[in-house]
Amino acid sequence: MSGEITGTHRVPSRGMWGRLWVFVRPHRAKLVGVVVLNAVAAVADVFSFTLLIPFLNALFGKAQILPSGGKFIADLLQSTIGMLMVDGNQMASLRNVILVILFAVAIKNALVWLSGQIGVQLQEYVVRDLRDHVYAHMLRLPLPWFTRNKVGQVISRILNDTTNAKAVVTELVTRSMWSGAQVISTIVGMFALSWKLSLAALVVAPLTIGALQPVLRKLRKGYRRLGNDQGEITSLVQEVVSGVRLIKSYGAEPREQHRFMTRNAAFARGYVRIGRLSLLSGPLTETLGAFTAVAILWFGAHLVLVEKTLGDSELILFLIWVMRLLQPLKQLSQVQPAAQQSLASAERIFDILDAPAETAMDRGTITAPVFERDVRFEGVSFAYDEGAEALREVSFMARKGEVVALVGASGAGKSTLVDLLPRFIEPTRGRITMDAVDIRDIRLDALRALTGIVSQDTVLFNDTVRANVAFGRTEATQAQLDAAAQAANALSFIQALPEGWDTNLGERGTRLSGGQRQRLAIARALLSDPPILILDEATSALDAESERLVQEAIDRLLLGRTVFVIAHRLATIQHANRILVFEQGRLVEEGAHEALLASGGAYARLHALQFERRPAADDSVVAADA
Repeated sequence: MSGEITGTHRVPSRGMWGRLWVFVRPHRAKLVGVVVLNAVAAVADVFSFTLLIPFLNALFGKAQILPSGGKFIADLLQSTIGMLMVDGNQMASLRNVILVILFAVAIKNALVWLSGQIGVQLQEYVVRDLRDHVYAHMLRLPLPWFTRNKVGQVISRILNDTTNAKAVVTELVTRSMWSGAQVISTIVGMFALSWKLSLAALVVAPLTIGALQPVLRKLRKGYRRLGNDQGEITSLVQEVVSGVRLIKSYGAEPREQHRFMTRNAAFARGYVRIGRLSLLSGPLTETLGAFTAVAILWFGAHLVLVEKTLGDSELILFLIWVMRLLQPLKQLSQVQPAAQQSLASAERIFDILDAPAETAMDRGTITAPVFERDVRFEGVSFAYDEGAEALREVSFMARKGEVVALVGASGAGKSTLVDLLPRFIEPTRGRITMDAVDIRDIRLDALRALTGIVSQDTVLFNDTVRANVAFGRTEATQAQLDAAAQAANALSFIQALPEGWDTNLGERGTRLSGGQRQRLAIARALLSDPPILILDEATSALDAESERLVQEAIDRLLLGRTVFVIAHRLATIQHANRILVFEQGRLVEEGAHEALLASGGAYARLHALQFERRPAADDSVVAADA
């Protein structure tokens, strides 16, 4: 099992933004609202600072508080607050300017708050849709995909990476939209005030962008590597929690603690390296901005004192705008480094979304199949990942109503064979037919509706008894649930539970005994009533009383069904209609119990290993040693 989920080719940043836009598009009304509100708020912010010109003129005792015509700024002030200026009364004019400033600031902050509220909704809804889409796609991936990828990696992709991807929306919508609107509106005001000074101020932009590009490339690679490391830690914790009983029984706590601390330390070192790079962008931007501000101050002084093309209050306002511009520029410079982590997480998410789903590969067209005669395996072979074949040229027939037992050593191919029936995996050669119809021509959902599985490793969910038994038939009535539970010898203990059918079973049904869990699984299969049943011997790990109750339930479950039994204990399959013996992926014997014993072949040897004593010669050796 690989440590990292394998995906397709790496998508460039530009393409990744486009793919993420698919999830933003349904909420574009909110996006437009955020853009408009931020733009209006930024204009109000710039306008409030423009009012510093009449404020400073009044404060410095100038006779003409508002600048006179010709410039856009002068015309704007004249048309907006000209009527509020009181000739000969500078204090009254100053008071009115202050009131307008307070009003503009209040409007700006109200719009920023409203924009933030809509931005939060946008980012959370986008992440909700992304997580839903990834989870839904994961459920439809073929079974081999899950065997190739660690559980912890999958969990990390669905939970952590989708949360990290939210930063793309956060940075793009809440921070960069507001910062971008501030920058644009401020630059427009600066050019309206002095185009010469504005050109000098904007020299810093290409310098900042060029200086940050190598850092951004390293950040994205580093964040992707950290995402994989986090998945490994998640996988390790999941393994330890699942196997804590074994760990304690062997006193392996120090070993597992060392494993975790080693991986956690490597993860922390990686984050320190990434943090060092990420924090470089802010100081770099601010340093370049400070050099630019000093240059602007010198050049602006020249325009005021030598060329006399700029007023002193206008120079002060321009310098305030430049200093105000540093913060949104700094924030914009941090958008790309922060977005690299999100884009790396998005890459990991799309590794899952790019994996072909079962439904996409399903070419079946038959939606209402019938099973009336037989299931046939015709020269079926299967190999995992182009390795050694797990099944080799297997051919046999199972008639409707027969019990077919599969026996053989571990790794002989029994589980692989039954996985082919519901098309969890597909044959690499040969075909499987149901009433002469290739099962690949049957739609997956229709085929799997014909099959039921009861395994030795019972799967129960952290839900009520009712939800677990009705897992395949949520529309089942209470009478049908009771009947299935009664047939499975489970109704009595279900009714004895604290809340009966509505009792929550806990994770993996840990509140029940092994026998009770098996009987619930059998009740679930009885309720779904499939014509074909796959049974992985369910009584091998139970005590005598539980085994008796479970075996009775299994006997009822087998009635009238075509059953494929993976047999671990040969005593339980002696009455099977047909026994198939496998060795190294090949079907080596086939027949009834008595006939196979009489033939003295592979089945007879397996039977002897389980039931017969050692030869007399061995006993004599033991006696002599004694």
